Amino acid sequence: MMIQTVLLAAGSSSRMGEVKPLLPYQGESLVIHALKAALQASFRVVVVTGFYAERIEEVLKPYRETYAGHLSIIRNPHPEAGQFSSTLCGVRALDPDQTFAITMADLPLVTAGHYTRLVQALAGYEAVRPFCNQVPGHPVLCAAALRPIVLGLPDTATMRELLAGRKVCNLEDDDPAWTTDIDTPEAYQRLIRFSQSTDRPSHPC
Repeated sequence: MMIQTVLLAAGSSSRMGEVKPLLPYQGESLVIHALKAALQASFRVVVVTGFYAERIEEVLKPYRETYAGHLSIIRNPHPEAGQFSSTLCGVRALDPDQTFAITMADLPLVTAGHYTRLVQALAGYEAVRPFCNQVPGHPVLCAAALRPIVLGLPDTATMRELLAGRKVCNLEDDDPAWTTDIDTPEAYQRLIRFSQSTDRPSHPC
């Protein structure tokens, strides 16, 4: 199954105090880790920028040139409206007839294999959402039929509201990559310690 992905990189990073998508991890920024996984799994990726757009787009520029035709970058003109406003910007740019994933720039442990698992679970459902220890994560995979549903929601909507009443596969997994988002300095330091440890646990939590 061919999928397309909306990668959200428009947030204000208010809890981090730095530009979160640009934080380094294993030699690359968080947004590049997320982008590479999405590009490997998708025929098209739409990155949505907002706050710090110019700085983030500069980092993405080489990939835009290399993956011309497969990578689009769109600015949310009003990122202060919230995360779902960025989701709407990205989903509007998608092929209306193809399955799509929604993910975020601060999930550096997600790989192309995680997308494959979502695709394998989608049959018979409108969407697949991963969970680790009952905590909802990303990416979220949506059938093409959900696109007009997404576009009918307001900027203030949430993923929970989008999926409410839909036929959703809640994919329970013990892999914390689904939920290891880097929202605070403490979470980032845990990630760095995890990457530097030679005798490390299976996840940075």
